[in-house]
Amino acid sequence: MQIRLEAKRYHRGQTVNLKQVRPQSTRTLIARLEGASPVALNGRVGGHLMRDSLFIPEQTIPGTYKLRVTAEDIAHNIGTQEVQIEILP
Repeated sequence: MQIRLEAKRYHRGQTVNLKQVRPQSTRTLIARLEGASPVALNGRVGGHLMRDSLFIPEQTIPGTYKLRVTAEDIAHNIGTQEVQIEILP
């Protein structure tokens, strides 16, 4: 699994667009950002990339956060990728 972001800096209330390259054996993919509800990434196909989005709540305190994406495949193997993002006022 590989996650790509359009930017590393976002404002509160903005949507983070995630692009994922993932194997066909991926069963579940969950994105987590502190202070936001976890999001199951189902993806829309766009070429070989899957696309999803994660909303940054208005009440998020500005600062640096880890966006963590966890994948599980059909054999129950689990992999995680973390990306740091900055939340601006």
